[in-house]
Amino acid sequence: MLAVVAMLISSGIALILQYRSMSATLEISTNLHSAKLLVEGIVRSANRVSEENIIDRIEQLSSYPGFQDVEVISVEATNIEGSPTRRIFEIVLRDRRVGIEEVFHVFRFDPFAE
Repeated sequence: MLAVVAMLISSGIALILQYRSMSATLEISTNLHSAKLLVEGIVRSANRVSEENIIDRIEQLSSYPGFQDVEVISVEATNIEGSPTRRIFEIVLRDRRVGIEEVFHVFRFDPFAE
């Protein structure tokens, strides 16, 4: 009887440890995904804002509540075919807790750009 109880306790502890590990991994991936969505929103919905202001807002990401562990490594903007109205932003984010980096691109069309 004691052996059965010991097996139940040890398997319960193993399940709790596995759950905590999965929870931490999910938190990290969710945090990076949320940061990517926030950056995408900044790039796409900032009307009549200069490229420098957009980049400054993105670089301030780690000061936003909940994103203290997300670091902006680089932000680069490239005009497509020399047109100021169409730009591609390449953003590199890193989670400081585990060192995972995410590189992604956001397209911006601004018909009012000069």
